[in-house]
Amino acid sequence: MPQTSAAPTANDDPALRELDSVPADDLLPVLTGLSGSGAWARAMVRGRPYGSRDALHAAARRVLAAQSDAEVLAAVDAHPPIGARGPVSEASAREQSGASGADADTSRRLAEGQQRYAERFGYGFLICATGLSAEQVLTELDRRLAMSPEQDLAATREHLARINTLRLDRLLAEGSL
Repeated sequence: MPQTSAAPTANDDPALRELDSVPADDLLPVLTGLSGSGAWARAMVRGRPYGSRDALHAAARRVLAAQSDAEVLAAVDAHPPIGARGPVSEASAREQSGASGADADTSRRLAEGQQRYAERFGYGFLICATGLSAEQVLTELDRRLAMSPEQDLAATREHLARINTLRLDRLLAEGSL
């Protein structure tokens, strides 16, 4: 009979075991910085132990889905605009690296598109930019500008969930953002 391999549990995943057991006061600022949301971070800390990465990811999405629009938009505000000049977190710089090498015309179009987006929706454009070129970000920005506010907020939540998942995985892999 063939054996199936189950997802690793906290018992065989030292990084997850540490996340599950680290003092809440130490973990809370890390998760707040990871997501941009203190409310999300507090719920994630309270939800421990997770026991598996799948359970951690599911909880991260569940907590985000339960957050009010205002809490989600507060997290969005904690993320810098695509192509922002000046100091940005190492995580944001890494995630936006595909768009950072844009030529002057593309950078201008990104800035103008994000301005139109903010005027239309009242909050900043958030995208999980990992692995995307500046042109791909522009395509998504144009697509989102055509959405209703309700559709865009749903898309924003999905992108925030992807960012949180990537950053949680990076935290477990590297021990830092």
